[in-house]
Amino acid sequence: MRFDQWIDGATATLRAAGVLHAHRDALLLAAHVLEFDKTRLLAHPETELTGDTPAALARVLARRTGREPLQYIVGRQEFWGMPVRVGPGCLIPRPETEHVVETTLELIAAFERPAVAEIGTGSGCILMALATERPDARLTGIEMDPEAMAWARLNLSDFPGVRLLAGDVRFLPPGDALHAVVSNPPYVTDDEWATLEPEVREFEPAAALRCGNDPMGPYGAVAEWAVRSLLPGGVLVCELGVAQARRASGLRRLHPRLSWENGVRDLAGRLRVAVWRKSE
Repeated sequence: MRFDQWIDGATATLRAAGVLHAHRDALLLAAHVLEFDKTRLLAHPETELTGDTPAALARVLARRTGREPLQYIVGRQEFWGMPVRVGPGCLIPRPETEHVVETTLELIAAFERPAVAEIGTGSGCILMALATERPDARLTGIEMDPEAMAWARLNLSDFPGVRLLAGDVRFLPPGDALHAVVSNPPYVTDDEWATLEPEVREFEPAAALRCGNDPMGPYGAVAEWAVRSLLPGGVLVCELGVAQARRASGLRRLHPRLSWENGVRDLAGRLRVAVWRKSE
């Protein structure tokens, strides 16, 4: 079988399974198995698939047809221009989360050796980006799930200055007084959960995504932790979901010791990041 023939068949199979970007995913699966850049594959559609390659392609195609996330199959997702290793038990980084990084970098720009902690580190992608841009920063990641922590340790192995601690918002703050706390709390409501694609509902860790019936509940818990941890004038930076972005009054009154600073909108114009400042 030739490469172009496999791509045509795989695209049709994925499309029939309801995969949104069927042709793109077929190309990326083939590039992964063949260890070729997809541009090279497209330039040589006559490439013959020999040896064990057809069987290996069949295996990854079956996984994707079963709606397993493409990122889990290929083992990575790009974030902030870097490959982040991901797999079962790990929330897949979203491009929109880069707004959290951009906002945090702006807020700590004036500080030397700023101290920053992240609640719910997940894959470690936010800390990877912050460590890359601010190698002088004192960074701490706090994660309660052992599977997610394993991915964070793997991704942050090249950043020995980043400290990882097991815990959640019930965990006592680290000894350092912090300039910033960042978090991407669970923000998907129960109603929203039912509408998500199978890739999310059936494979990604629900605890990292679902906030239950109270959209502001996880944010209040993060805010309480931040108030105990931040220096006066320090900031809390959180990613928002759709339900939270609609609750302007709740965001502005999140905690009596946090004043609303501003919101940041994503490229679609939706409120994506919220910033609060601890009172002096």
